[in-house]
Amino acid sequence: MPRSRWGFAFFALFAPHGGTVELDDAHCAIRLGVLGSAQIPLALVTRVSTLDWPWWAGLGVRIGRGVVGFVSKSGQAVVIELAQPISVRAPLRWTTQRIAVRVVDTEAFMVSLAYRRSALSED
Repeated sequence: MPRSRWGFAFFALFAPHGGTVELDDAHCAIRLGVLGSAQIPLALVTRVSTLDWPWWAGLGVRIGRGVVGFVSKSGQAVVIELAQPISVRAPLRWTTQRIAVRVVDTEAFMVSLAYRRSALSED
């Protein structure tokens, strides 16, 4: 996850190693230090798109209207929509069907997610 220089002091305390987004064959794991985390089953992913996360929406784990954001820098984020709600830690438990995450290369992440999702449905 890219980090904003403006949020450095905040993230140094609560997410000293920054955030991570990891894809495996069945899940997408998102962690942003002690601020929050999500374990997304790829079988539930119905749609992936992008949105521009504005600076005024804040940084960290953000709960918005119908979306939970894992964002450490403003800019283009990936929105993952799910078939049913899952429980995420934001930092308390919260259920959502839409998760926004800020990654370094949104296009590569979306392609990788789509590939893993299609490989899962072929099995």
